Amino acid sequence: MFSRTNKPIKPRALKKGDTIRIVAPSSPFEKQPFWNGVTVLENLGFRVTYNESIFSKIPYLAGTDERRAREFIDALEESTSQAVLFARGGYGAMRLLPWLDKYLKNPVSKIVLGFSDVSCLLIYLMQKHHWVTFYGPVVAKEISVHHPQTIGSLTEQLSGYGNTHTYNTPGLITISEGQVTAPLVGGCLSLITSLLGTPYELDTKNKILFLEDTNEKPYEVDRLLTHLKLAGKLTTCKGLVFGTFSGPNPHEHYIETIRDVTRDLSIPIVYGFPSGHTAPKVTLPLGIGVTLNATDKTLTLLEPALA
Repeated sequence: MFSRTNKPIKPRALKKGDTIRIVAPSSPFEKQPFWNGVTVLENLGFRVTYNESIFSKIPYLAGTDERRAREFIDALEESTSQAVLFARGGYGAMRLLPWLDKYLKNPVSKIVLGFSDVSCLLIYLMQKHHWVTFYGPVVAKEISVHHPQTIGSLTEQLSGYGNTHTYNTPGLITISEGQVTAPLVGGCLSLITSLLGTPYELDTKNKILFLEDTNEKPYEVDRLLTHLKLAGKLTTCKGLVFGTFSGPNPHEHYIETIRDVTRDLSIPIVYGFPSGHTAPKVTLPLGIGVTLNATDKTLTLLEPALA
């Protein structure tokens, strides 16, 4: 198996009637898709709450740093909600990290689920508070669209039904063969690279690293991966799971870029896991033990993500 310094803190599974709090730590969003997403969650049997200030807009942010930080901290510390979901990604979540250091005192263990720009918040909670977090859809985007497979994976993880599972993903491509077992960490490539050199950078040592992104050209993916590699983040991890890079080029161009940057790593590597900026998407728990079999093209969750 594998060893780790801290036992992960697992939130409890949601049941019908539980409360989901929605926050907006990043970019502003349109109201109608947001309300559509709220309706989807309510139809799944959950109660949904949010502050009216969530609709704040300043040029490219959903309100001031203070507004967004206090909203997120309140959602983490309140005992009246059992999960925190995000209105959307975009940009701005990184700016909240110093606020969390200063003001987040007594977070109440709960599901925190999102992707893209909020990768940094998931990483913060995982590394500082040892929480299991979830890489999955946001309310005003993917949940609003209500793709059956996306919602199915979301509800499986929220309820605990998908906590131990082997993903046999059609189209998953082996870049480097092998099998490894370790805790799974990761998120959006550009966000993870942006955290390098800060107190919040991702610890990848002896971990399986999941990376994905969108709207990046192959040379930009090369630059981001090379940055991670030079910082020691790829050379210390035990395996790599790439999502897709939905951008202006065919997948083959991204695959060749990844092959080139990682050819000297000698670890299991796959490309095309359907989580992140793709549709439909898998909701992926982060911080739990998994086995990556790059030869057989499978990813197995070895333990429940929820208590």
